[in-house]
Amino acid sequence: MRQKSITLRLPEEEYVAFTTVCNEKGYSKTGKIREFIRNMVKTEIDEVELSASEWEKVREGIGEIERGRYATLEEMKVDLARRKLAHKQDR
Repeated sequence: MRQKSITLRLPEEEYVAFTTVCNEKGYSKTGKIREFIRNMVKTEIDEVELSASEWEKVREGIGEIERGRYATLEEMKVDLARRKLAHKQDR
C-alpha cells in the first residue's frame, strides 16, 4: 500500500487544546486525525462525484484502514529518512 502524508498547521491554541485532550484521554494524535478523516470520508463521500475507478480506490482504501493496514507516523518518518538517504547515495 502506497502511503501519502499530510502536513497540518494549527493555531497554537488549537494545537495545545488538541494535544491536551489526546494526552488526557490517552489518544494518539495521528490516530485521532486519521479517525476524523475516515469518518468524514464515510459520511460525505456520497456527495462527491467520482469515476468508477476512483470509487474503487476509495473502497479499497477504506477497507485497508478498517483491516488495520496503515502506517504509523513513526513508520512513515523511518521510511522517509531511508528514502532520503538512498536518494543522497544515488547522486
